[in-house]
Amino acid sequence: MTSGAGRVLGGRYTLLTPIAQGGMGEVWKARDRVSGHIVAAKVLRPELAGEELSLSRLRLEARNSMSISHPNIANTQDSGEEDGIGWIIMELVDGYPLTDYLRGGSRIEPEYLIPILIQVAMALGAAARAGVVHRDIKPANIIVRPDGMVKLTDFGISRTRNQVNLTAAGMVMGTAQYLPPEQAMGELATPTGDLYALGVIAYEAAAGRRPFTGETQVDIAFAHVNDPVPPLPDFVPEPLADVILHLLEKDPAKRPESGSAAVREIAGAAKAMGISVAPRPLPLPKAAQRPAETRTPVQPSVPILAPVRHLTRRTLPDEMLQPPSGLTPRVRAITGRHAAVPRIIDEATTIAPSSSMIPITGRHATVPRIIDEAPAPPVQRPVSAPTRVRRIRPDATGEHAPASSSSLTSTGRHAAVPQPESAQASIPTRIVAARPAPQAIPEAPTTRH
Repeated sequence: MTSGAGRVLGGRYTLLTPIAQGGMGEVWKARDRVSGHIVAAKVLRPELAGEELSLSRLRLEARNSMSISHPNIANTQDSGEEDGIGWIIMELVDGYPLTDYLRGGSRIEPEYLIPILIQVAMALGAAARAGVVHRDIKPANIIVRPDGMVKLTDFGISRTRNQVNLTAAGMVMGTAQYLPPEQAMGELATPTGDLYALGVIAYEAAAGRRPFTGETQVDIAFAHVNDPVPPLPDFVPEPLADVILHLLEKDPAKRPESGSAAVREIAGAAKAMGISVAPRPLPLPKAAQRPAETRTPVQPSVPILAPVRHLTRRTLPDEMLQPPSGLTPRVRAITGRHAAVPRIIDEATTIAPSSSMIPITGRHATVPRIIDEAPAPPVQRPVSAPTRVRRIRPDATGEHAPASSSSLTSTGRHAAVPQPESAQASIPTRIVAARPAPQAIPEAPTTRH
């Protein structure tokens, strides 16, 4: 089966017009032939027909989203498979993604922002009670209807407590700009991580800028882990600033313990500011006045980090040490108390190990192999008490291959649909631990595995 206008899914849903597309799936406006309602249909791309990992991801997305019922979560109505093509039928939300309200450093005034934060926190509370962690809370997945009602969408990379992990060993799924520190460190995603991401959104909406930025997604993720939250501008009311900073605590245990707790805090701030928490219509975003083709795609939801718990150097055959054609090696020195943080795989969306990911066998099978992009010296000094972060300039030449976006190109007022994931190539890098100065470190023999 191939997707296209006029196709009927499950004998019931007729595809009408495409809304968005990504590496794994396409989203269509469709008509339910039974109810007559217009719905959104997320359909696996034809070239992935029968691909079990993609089908498994779609099944999990359908199961997780259908397990939650809440007014602030876009309803998932049906799912199925035909001829190796999986599909999900969802509520088509008539509204604009929050990204449209934040473009160009635009801010959302507290009287509009507070009701949005309240509604998203309530949605996250409902998801947590159902045992689901969203893992990709970002403005593109928050849809604001004309009446001010908010809908949380896209459970494509969500997880439940006992869910089988479909992501390649050690990879971290998410969007770097909104990634909780603990997820960047490769720790288990929890509901408090979703609340941290909400805090990033609140900061961005209140201040007109994100708290953490960087040249690459890797840099941004490191900032989430290591950098203090920049002070909010003076024009942000203190009660709102206090809530935002609480959500952005590095330590998950110091954040609000649940979505319900966050709702109470936000409501308390609203009371202190004399603001109603009831949904209220927002003025149309500036993006709504521009042609659809000028709109910027949302950030991709992709594996961006692969945590490394040991910085043991391994020597690989020379043919395994060469970077992919056209890529300049990215070398990071990871130091300080976060020296165990991630091997970087910038915008890698492959969920199965790629040719650049070399498996490890034997007693070290649980340690991700560090794949260097330049030949390693025969002797490696052990790491002790690293103290700072520094960038090591690569000595190779060439330019990075452009990363393809996993985001959907959405148009019109129906950008309110979950984004399919993409299937880009992994980019291997190496981690080099910085030596502390000035003490000397004794030589140690290289261990080969």
